[in-house]
Amino acid sequence: MPAPKIVTVPHFGFITAEKLVRIAPNAAVWGAAAGAAVLLLGSDIPIIKRDILSKVPVVGNYWAVEAPVKEED
Repeated sequence: MPAPKIVTVPHFGFITAEKLVRIAPNAAVWGAAAGAAVLLLGSDIPIIKRDILSKVPVVGNYWAVEAPVKEED
């Protein structure tokens, strides 16, 4: 009878590939919700409006910020 082979599962810390595949959809949903909350709460900040929200393809014009025109005397 041959000796049993010892097989090691590759891992990083306590995270194995099987655990990562199992939690990936849940982590993606929580990450998307957290990102949406940050953008919603930060939508009044001008730099977020100009650099992030105004560049969204369909609804970016809603957050477009026009620079004030400086009049000269």
